[in-house]
Amino acid sequence: MTLYVIGFVLLFLLVLFSGLPVGFGLGVLAIGLLTTIAGPEMALSIGIEKAYASLDTDVLVAIPLFVLAAQLISATGMGKRLFDAAKSFTGGYRSGLGVATIASSGVFSAMTGSSFVSASTMGLIAIPELRKAKYSDTMIAAAITAGGSLGSVIPPSLVMIIYGFLTDESIGRLFMAGMIPGIMLMVFYSIALAVLTRKTDAEKNSDMILPVEDVEPIEVMSKKTALKEAFWGLMAPVIILGGIYLGIFTANEAAAVAVIYCIGIGFVVYRTLTLKSLWEVVMSATTVSAMIALVVIGGGMLAQGAIFGRVPQKILELIILKDLSPNLLLFLVIVFLFVLGMFMESVSLMYLAIPLLHPVVVHVGWDNVWFGVILLINVNLGLITPPMGGVLYIVSQIGAIPFNKVVKGALMPIAVLLLVMFLMILYPPIATWLPSLM
Repeated sequence: MTLYVIGFVLLFLLVLFSGLPVGFGLGVLAIGLLTTIAGPEMALSIGIEKAYASLDTDVLVAIPLFVLAAQLISATGMGKRLFDAAKSFTGGYRSGLGVATIASSGVFSAMTGSSFVSASTMGLIAIPELRKAKYSDTMIAAAITAGGSLGSVIPPSLVMIIYGFLTDESIGRLFMAGMIPGIMLMVFYSIALAVLTRKTDAEKNSDMILPVEDVEPIEVMSKKTALKEAFWGLMAPVIILGGIYLGIFTANEAAAVAVIYCIGIGFVVYRTLTLKSLWEVVMSATTVSAMIALVVIGGGMLAQGAIFGRVPQKILELIILKDLSPNLLLFLVIVFLFVLGMFMESVSLMYLAIPLLHPVVVHVGWDNVWFGVILLINVNLGLITPPMGGVLYIVSQIGAIPFNKVVKGALMPIAVLLLVMFLMILYPPIATWLPSLM
């Protein structure tokens, strides 16, 4: 039984490293698994039926809409205005620039739901400012990877939507569950950056500390002007999340509202959008959404194959046979997710892990919403952990920073993510209190 489960995971990793597109690779593994169990004709029938059913759901409609909203927010210049507003409230201090990066990344994540979009957009905006303030490459990487890792936890999160879809959990409750952990991450990231960037003569030679000489003055607009410029950007998460929590519209409808809102701001208020640029944004969002859709199809087929082959049941039988304590089991699950996260992108990880682990969650009696946030933190760890951490490569490419320095900078957000996850394990109401009020 143990070899059966290990073999399934090893085959998955083999397909992952084969060079095939992730979604296509998942589908190939699914068809292979189903063929072994039920024969080729039944495998094709089940695979095609599941491929169609994977996309035939109104829950996933929010994903391409939020992707489009994220692209529009970037194209309209909201991100730059949010960063300028955050910078004005840090007083222009060099240590405050890192805090401004985290704060603006948090708001940006609350509008886009994507770690990759947040990291790439805020990287383009913040890295030149951080370089003017003589931040080291390692510190720049720490700030951008920390900000980029917020997208999977702070609602609306695309990964939360997928988790809710796969476990039949309320998307609104999951969004609520991510609020306090997301705020905690922002606060801890800001404190860590402020401490690491203290200007002391004893520490100035460290790669993680700012040098004190030859720093260009930091240009900061007045708070009133900055808030005025960023007002429409700040209102976006208020409208999106407020509408969901007040029951005015669903997560899907919130995504549509976000798209309409951003188009209106881009054309009427900021006047940064044209019909040509809007078409380019739509095409870019379509490409990203198509890539996600392929992974959703392949992941759905693989999940069906795993269930058809009774892989989750065999894992559950193994756990019952070994009589593992809930604490030890949780530790093993976290290690399993962390290792997988080092090699897989977030959507693929969700489609492999959730069908295997959700029966375990139900058996042990863990709160599904609480476990969802634990899983999302592990997804964040995967995004900034080598060798496959996607955010690391984005920061390295955008900032022209050597990859080893990006990895060194990512140690800070990795430590903070582990700390927040540990606190959530010790005190689950961090994730469950707000959803309990709904």
